Amino acid sequence: MLSRVASPRVFIDGFAGTGVVGLHFRAHARRIVSNDLLYSNYVVNQAFLNSTPGNVDPGRLRELLAELNRLPPRRGYVYEQYGGRYFTPRNAGRIDAVREAIEELAGEGRCTAQERCLLLASLLYAADKAANTVGQYDAYLKHLDAPRSPRRHLVDSNVHKPLRLRLPDVELGEGRHEVYNEDLNRIIAGLRGEVLYLDPPYNGRQYIDCYHVLENILRWQRPPLYGKTRKFARAGLKSRYSRRPEAARALAELIQAAGSEHIFLSYNSEGIIPDQDIAAILARKGRWEVFEREYAVFGNGAGSARRRPIRERIFYCRAGKGR
Repeated sequence: MLSRVASPRVFIDGFAGTGVVGLHFRAHARRIVSNDLLYSNYVVNQAFLNSTPGNVDPGRLRELLAELNRLPPRRGYVYEQYGGRYFTPRNAGRIDAVREAIEELAGEGRCTAQERCLLLASLLYAADKAANTVGQYDAYLKHLDAPRSPRRHLVDSNVHKPLRLRLPDVELGEGRHEVYNEDLNRIIAGLRGEVLYLDPPYNGRQYIDCYHVLENILRWQRPPLYGKTRKFARAGLKSRYSRRPEAARALAELIQAAGSEHIFLSYNSEGIIPDQDIAAILARKGRWEVFEREYAVFGNGAGSARRRPIRERIFYCRAGKGR
């Protein structure tokens, strides 16, 4: 599909997540414009897209990571709020120590702004590896102190290993890319690029609910938390695309405001926006077509007994071209 677009100068990855798509197309475009609503994803995308020989010293980074890995745990915010839940108390204390130290390093000028992003990305990956979850943070596993429990979900052995930061495997490039931490609908009118790739949320699960712990650690505003799952007030980080009454309107506003000639929308067959609405939205912009492939997926974690077919689709719209 993207072969129809001859080497775009600018590729816009509007709902970038952790940036896999943008990184792939970095080799095919002059500039990547990456955006995501979550600050944790912004940090990762900035780290991987805009590290250059001028703003990153790998040797210094290795020394700083070694220094951070030697820090003793401290009983701070993460220890009090997440210790014994999402992390072992010791690893929660290590996160506290490392997170505070990263801000101190930046404040003292011992690392550049770009190196701070790399250190934060390293902490994010280390924390996620040590987390007592099955991939998301809507819940944590019980019996944290019993890694060999015979219960259905066993605690991963990584949970009990000491948290350790490693240098992210980034490619030092020219740093010509743009990375945003915004609501895409608010900035789309000001973005210019031949290709716009959209992979919005497609169901009611809010990404901030799934990854609130990592987001909270990277934001480091230390808000009050509530409930068993220790979430923070996050209404401003919730996506309209995960709200059934608002999703179609949000997509229509986005498509109409987009200035790109080639628009690609990833949206599977279980999305909350009806296909006829997507068709109408794209038809108002230009000529469109859809490509799809069927997969068998597990249903809601229920195992093979709940397998069901799902169609992954890419909608392609050529703006300004009649249907």
